[in-house]
Formats: sequence, C-alpha cells, structure tokens
Amino acid sequence: MHPGGIKFGLSHGLLELNGAGVVLSPPLLESISGMVRRKIRRRKRVIWIWDEAVAAGLGKVLARIDAPRQEYVPFYTGLDRIIFETMMPIAEKGRIAERHGRYFCSEHTFYRKMRQDIRRPHMRLEANLAWRLHFRETLALIRQLLAEYSPEDLRHAELLALCQLDNWDRSPNKLTIDDFLKDA
Repeated sequence: MHPGGIKFGLSHGLLELNGAGVVLSPPLLESISGMVRRKIRRRKRVIWIWDEAVAAGLGKVLARIDAPRQEYVPFYTGLDRIIFETMMPIAEKGRIAERHGRYFCSEHTFYRKMRQDIRRPHMRLEANLAWRLHFRETLALIRQLLAEYSPEDLRHAELLALCQLDNWDRSPNKLTIDDFLKDA
C-alpha cells in the first residue's frame, strides 16, 4: 500500500503496524468479517459479495472521511491486499493457504481434501450451480480445518472462503474462469 494510504489508515484507526507490515485493526477486521457472514447467510450468490461486504464493513467503522484525496484513494486501492495480509496468518494456522514470498496460494493439502468423490455440475452448462457448489464445498472444508487447527478463528470462515474463492489474488488483470467461458 502507498505510504499515503497507510497514513490514512493508521490515523483513522483502520490499520495497525505488525512488525514491518501493516494489517487491519481488530475492529475493522471484525466488521468486515461480520458483514461477509451476514451477506453470505442472506444470499445464494457469492460471486460479487467481496466489494459490497468490504464497503459495508468499512462504513460501520469509518463514518466520515476528512482526509485529502491523496491519502484515502491509495488506502482504498490497497485495501484488498491488506485484507489478504491480515487473513494469511489465520489461513496458515488453519492449514488453508500458505505464503510464498509476496504471494499467497492454497496449501497443497487443501485441494487433496476437497472434491473427493463428489458429482459436480458442468461449469459451462450450469455455471451458477457449479459456483454455488464450489463455494459451499470450500466453506465447509474451511470450517472443518479451522475447527480442527484454529477454533478461535472460526468466526472468519466466510471471509477466508471468499479469499480462497479469489485464489488469494484480487489484481485487476487476473484471468478468471469467466474469461475463458465468454469465448466458448
């Protein structure tokens, strides 16, 4: 995140320093996680939930912006990465994902446990049903792993599932399965 965004986040109590890194403050993390939980329980679709839940969670903690544009714009553009940075230690403790330098990815045993002997709808023919089933499988496995390895973090299971669904990468130039299905 740009130093202006870090300054904005620290001055408004949205970020904290964690050694050499920056992470979300506990109130903001709880707010975003609570919003994700609420939105997932209310809706059947989870594909476009990330931005809604992050904005709603941020809105509960940050009532008014009184900083110059040069500070809050970098904060918002780097927020997704900071969320991943904050969630990664929880994911590593729960054996869900792991860090490789600056990048995050699923732990090698995660997908071994997932999708064993399950009939799945075809991704092209029934895309919505396939995504819903994929998310439910991911969430169930994350809840199972957190209950086993890190029960104190079970309340963040839905947020971890969204991170996992995005493959720990929200960069705008990332190719998704939708990009491949458009051409078909």
